[in-house]
Amino acid sequence: MRLLNAFKEFYFFLIDIWQNRFVIVQLTKRDFQNRYLGSYLGLPWAFIKPLAVVVVMWFAFTYGLKIGRVDDTIPFAMWLMIGIIPWFYVSENVMGTVQSLLEYSFLIKNFSFRPGIIPLVKILTNSLIHLFFIMVLGGICLAYGYNPSVYWFQVFYYMACGIILTLGMSWCFSALHLFVRDISHLLEVAVQLFFWGTPIIWSYKMLPEKIYFFMKLNPVFYLVEGYRNSFIYEIWFFEDLQLTLYYWCVTLVVFVSGVFVFKKLKPHFADVL
Repeated sequence: MRLLNAFKEFYFFLIDIWQNRFVIVQLTKRDFQNRYLGSYLGLPWAFIKPLAVVVVMWFAFTYGLKIGRVDDTIPFAMWLMIGIIPWFYVSENVMGTVQSLLEYSFLIKNFSFRPGIIPLVKILTNSLIHLFFIMVLGGICLAYGYNPSVYWFQVFYYMACGIILTLGMSWCFSALHLFVRDISHLLEVAVQLFFWGTPIIWSYKMLPEKIYFFMKLNPVFYLVEGYRNSFIYEIWFFEDLQLTLYYWCVTLVVFVSGVFVFKKLKPHFADVL
């Protein structure tokens, strides 16, 4: 019954998205402008932080630890950047939405506005930046001699996977944050732990095969390896059907949980704003 109610809620949410598509576009433009265009550098700030992290890690691992190639064939710098870009996307979607309801409290007080749209606006803003980095990844692959392939288009499937996963998380955490403000701090710690626990700057093949299973329990593993499968290894997502089914089962649980928490707490939003 709870699963059915969650799907009904999502169905009505999709209808609201279509009916309020103009409002969503305008809010996304406004959020984008407020986030970047109010500073001196403006839009470049959207790219400076992730690029700086990538450059520092590339320098440390290439020249400090002298890691030149992965699997003896793949340039480490390219391998690292293809893995870290989807991580930035997921982490920004989660951390960027946790305080979104508080930021747009003036809209929530308007009873005709559906507050579930607010986290989606934040995710759409991040998606615009992420599309740019996907083009950057294509350029990096070309620079390292990798020719364009039909597999590259698969990255948009993995991007959609990340949107659905983080949308469920954003509904849950943004709603909880209104009542427990420590949620944002706990998420910061969790994001750091997941970063080092996910094979982003290190290959899971370095571990014993019996530990592979535990690595794959992390849904972000599916996204990171998916980007690498698209740009480097040329592997379709359905070739590992078991991992794909597991990911969507986890994503469905996260999504339904997010819908449930958001729906339960929504009537009390006005009381804490």
